[in-house]
Amino acid sequence: MPTAKIYGLNRVISPVKSQLSDVIHSCVSEALRFPKEKRLQRFFGLAEEDFFYGEGRTDRYIVIEIALFEGRSKETI
Repeated sequence: MPTAKIYGLNRVISPVKSQLSDVIHSCVSEALRFPKEKRLQRFFGLAEEDFFYGEGRTDRYIVIEIALFEGRSKETI
């Protein structure tokens, strides 16, 4: 089962959390033919002093990690 971790400044991701969750889940469901009713995501809203992002990026920078594992059979879809 794919799991998503979403990191960003709390003040940036909190207002869009629901929309972002829907978009990520829609993409995962479509790309992997994953059941729409299964959603596993974790949001990590960080304080300004806990989130460093590279030069050229704004404070709206968001990191999305999607972890997959090999071996899911066609029968489990």
